[in-house]
Amino acid sequence: MIDPVAVTRELLEKRAPGQWEVFHQISDTFKVEIKDGKVDSLHKARLSGLAVRVLTDGRLGFSYTSALDPAGLEETVRTAVSMAGHMEADSDTDFAGPALMPSLSGDIFEVALADFPEKDKREMAESIERTARRQDKRITTVRKSGYADAVTTVRLVNSLGLDESAKAGFVRAWIELMAEENGEQEMGFWMEQARLPHDIDVEAVGITAARRALAGLGGRAVPSASIPVVMENTVAADLLRLLSHSFLGENHFKDKASPRIRVGEKPFSEKVTILDDGLDARGDEAFPFDGEGSPSCRTVVAQNGVVTSLLFDRYHARKFKTATTGNCRRGSFESLPAGGITNLSMEPGLRTLKDIVGSIEQGLLVTDLMGLHTANPISGDFSVGASGFRIAHGKVDHPVKGVAVAGNLIDLFGKVVDVADDFRYFGNVGAASFLVESLTISGS
Repeated sequence: MIDPVAVTRELLEKRAPGQWEVFHQISDTFKVEIKDGKVDSLHKARLSGLAVRVLTDGRLGFSYTSALDPAGLEETVRTAVSMAGHMEADSDTDFAGPALMPSLSGDIFEVALADFPEKDKREMAESIERTARRQDKRITTVRKSGYADAVTTVRLVNSLGLDESAKAGFVRAWIELMAEENGEQEMGFWMEQARLPHDIDVEAVGITAARRALAGLGGRAVPSASIPVVMENTVAADLLRLLSHSFLGENHFKDKASPRIRVGEKPFSEKVTILDDGLDARGDEAFPFDGEGSPSCRTVVAQNGVVTSLLFDRYHARKFKTATTGNCRRGSFESLPAGGITNLSMEPGLRTLKDIVGSIEQGLLVTDLMGLHTANPISGDFSVGASGFRIAHGKVDHPVKGVAVAGNLIDLFGKVVDVADDFRYFGNVGAASFLVESLTISGS
């Protein structure tokens, strides 16, 4: 079997008149879903592909292939060189040189998920379903219970002497189910993620999803008002993900980010500190280097409400006359590198969620926002459906649904008056529940 990187490198050294880069990615994925105690679907795949970038007099050419034979690699190089000849020159385009990579734990970046038997993966998914059904006879339907893992291997080589490779693995387990009572139905979903299968608490996944569905039965609207609102950590992470759009230097360069988010200004509450950390193993985008070979690092985006840094890849860092923050992302070998978050998180507080709820006379605990994708990522304005629980006299009262919440995303983070200690990651965004001083609720 040939070494596709070595073959491509030799071709580029002969045919590329300027600088060049080779990006080789191998993705091994497994996914199984269980329904009614039986395998409903099973998917196992390996995808290997290679991308080439060449830079000639500031003109960038790009091509990719999954045909890793000599003919396919030769065609890929030829296409990339040809494309460079037709592109406009941009002096801010460059490649990364060699750099000292961070020292990382081997159990994070050299995961041997292949050693975990497939039958055990299926058993995990089956166990989640069994656990959920045992919780209550009102759990009538399990739409799907699943387990998935992925191992990604990357090697990145360029003409400046960069030659880096790394491997990272990740595991997820989840369940989606329905509770039913007196003709009313309520969905419940929960997911856990980890670096290794043994770190997933399968019973907790099933129990949590069942409890969330059961707790939502009997929901009703509340009167319209402007009241204190607690955003559960699941919702807090969704809001932070939407806000992340305006932390990217690329979006500021293209005038696609909120003009209210500027370095040195204070658009958020003092309770809000936000980090982007490509080395945080709790988030699923942890990796020792980014999509163009710059070392991953920890960047404080906002400190006590003050914006302290935007997030940059090399190209947009040069546009802003600053340094990369290691925030170049590649969705796969098929896409050009672009700016993006790694693992974005909002630092937790010290109080429990129960304590924060206990401090509220009348309010709302929001556990789900529907239609958040309709929010304007530039202005931050939103008006979306919500569900959760009424808070009365410091206690969680009846479930709430059929209401809407409206406001501005940046104003919302500016009104945060307390942050709980229940931090967790959801994919590559992590947050704890937080209390907003007031938010407009449209109800009955």
